[in-house]
Amino acid sequence: MVSVGCSRQAQPATERIVFLPFENLTGDASLNWVQNAASAIGVEDLTGVSGVTALRAATLSDGYLAQASRFVHGYFTGTAGNHALQVDIEDASRHKTIETIATSGGGALAELNAAAKRIDESAHAFSSANPEAVAAWGNGDFEKAVMLDPDFGVAWLAWAEKLNRSGNPSAAIDIASGALDHTKLRTPADRARLELFLANARHDPAAREQALSDLIQLTPGDPALLVASSAAEMEARNFKAAAGRYRELARIEPSTSGVLNSLGYAQALGGDLEGARKTFEQYGEHPADKPNSLDSLGEVHFMLGRFAEAEKYFLDAQQANPALAAGQDLLKAAYSRFLTGDAKAADSLAQQYFDFRSKQHDPLVDWREACWLYATGRTDQAMAKLATASNRAFAEKQAAIWRTGLHPVGDLESLKQHYESTSPTEDAQIRVIYASALLAAGKRDEARALLATWPMPWSPGDPLLESMVLPETLELRNSLGLPAR
Repeated sequence: MVSVGCSRQAQPATERIVFLPFENLTGDASLNWVQNAASAIGVEDLTGVSGVTALRAATLSDGYLAQASRFVHGYFTGTAGNHALQVDIEDASRHKTIETIATSGGGALAELNAAAKRIDESAHAFSSANPEAVAAWGNGDFEKAVMLDPDFGVAWLAWAEKLNRSGNPSAAIDIASGALDHTKLRTPADRARLELFLANARHDPAAREQALSDLIQLTPGDPALLVASSAAEMEARNFKAAAGRYRELARIEPSTSGVLNSLGYAQALGGDLEGARKTFEQYGEHPADKPNSLDSLGEVHFMLGRFAEAEKYFLDAQQANPALAAGQDLLKAAYSRFLTGDAKAADSLAQQYFDFRSKQHDPLVDWREACWLYATGRTDQAMAKLATASNRAFAEKQAAIWRTGLHPVGDLESLKQHYESTSPTEDAQIRVIYASALLAAGKRDEARALLATWPMPWSPGDPLLESMVLPETLELRNSLGLPAR
């Protein structure tokens, strides 16, 4: 085994190493599995290595989109029984090969592991040391792979994922559960990935959060894991933990500005409004992100009941880019002003929104005006306006919902699961529905906790329920002894 080529170049503290597909130039079909699997082995061997993010890409263009700092690609030559592996490492910024690794005589799996060690000496061995099992896995025969190596965690996971994709989730759960019965899975990360798969398949948020936390400890610096874990912590309303995850993600992915936006929400909802303000301001330093940073500042102030400040930020966002949210920042500002107690000024802002939408030839402007009237407590006027709406079928559905009211559908446990699987920035409708159900069940403290922050009426959901969020929130707060404003 030898290595030739240029000396290793100095690399930045955190590198994005992108593996491209390898080639089988031996002419022997028994080695074709490397075309599918060689890059996956390289990524697996480097996953969890400090200062390295290892990724796969189908093409060079995809690799640049993934912001690669180094590319790795290679090929096997000779014959299946007497082959050699050559791996070229390219500096993505200079478009230049900086190192060539040549290995032979150890078998394809051993040679790929050795190449990974040359890329970074902290690389670990692959999930299986059985060459035949790895070849079966590389060919997509996962059942054969685990038969040959019952401790091959990556193959067990691939089999479960394949079953799940094919529409057989119960069998997928059985396979993943069976895999965890093997106490000698090659790596703790293999076990944690299987536990994460099971948590997702079983829709178990607590288990998902634990598995993600375990994986981050085992494979630090994996951006995909940090993204998933941050979202899980947000859904669990563990805002301080989510903020920590987003900070780490921002550290290793500094060019991804949207991470700062998410961090700002986590900080604000975790009680650090000043920290959130600074984060959003940093996010808005890029001109293209400035309008959204202002909108985000408006939203966090609204959720925390700082309505006058929220209105100002929403109006600033509208001025910075009126098209950002199709004029919706005007409506958000109107809601904010209404909750300060100034209904007349709120109507004026809402009218600006309707005028803006009319200029955009919005066919639902009449419905939007009716919804505003209903949301602000003028049911008779809302019904009268709805009667003039051009889309009669839609208007009739809306009127029927207003007549029947917002009634919880499902038991408390199903409502809780729905709520806990919804982002706190998008949970307005399910939150008021769940809070209403809790109050009806006599669980006043739990209902009160849900309304500690204000639901945003414009949050994603059923458009026919949007106008009911604010009046329902005000009614619930009154019943629970919370301040109306």
